[in-house]
Amino acid sequence: MNYLDLVNSVLTLLREDIARDVGSGDAVEELVAMFINDAKRTVEDTHAWNALRTEWSETIPANAPSFALSDTKGVAATIQEVRVQGGALLQEVTNATLRQRKANSNGLAPASLYAVNGVARPSGNISVSVHPTSSTAQVVDVYGFSKEPDLVLASDETLLPSRPIIYLAYALASRERGEVGGQTSAEIFGMAGQYLKDAVAHDAALNQLEYNWYTV
Repeated sequence: MNYLDLVNSVLTLLREDIARDVGSGDAVEELVAMFINDAKRTVEDTHAWNALRTEWSETIPANAPSFALSDTKGVAATIQEVRVQGGALLQEVTNATLRQRKANSNGLAPASLYAVNGVARPSGNISVSVHPTSSTAQVVDVYGFSKEPDLVLASDETLLPSRPIIYLAYALASRERGEVGGQTSAEIFGMAGQYLKDAVAHDAALNQLEYNWYTV
């Protein structure tokens, strides 16, 4: 759903007139729009959603000690795996370990270790350090999750499940206002929580092997 659809869904639940745009200056509409982004961030942080799975293909230039993940400026991202294209899986280590390895070995070879190391400047994208460095450019495939930016324009869309977002924003708005349609904010928070649990369960069912626990 797009931003305007989400806002209007909450306004309808609040028994308010629907909005024609986001950012109209109406106090109630502006508050609901803010609650939508608050709710979206909460839903995002609850689970590793399939909709947020991201694959990056990046080039490590020859002799370069690091590379940057495209389009990650100001965006929370999680790296699960880094693999040299057509080659080996890189092992994640701490930055301290990476620095120690670099201090002990300056030889050129294909990368085998990586560590996330702040952001690249001036782009602001997430920076990933590697070791060793190679005399030739290397292409790496990075697999992980990248969260969406806040919704701003009426047409901005989210890939996250809409019902938990709508009802959590509705609960936040009802807590601000008081009882709505005979429902207390506590009751609406309960509904939002159940919708979120259901959405997580359905999403996790798509990747059952990743959520199996084994005795070792």
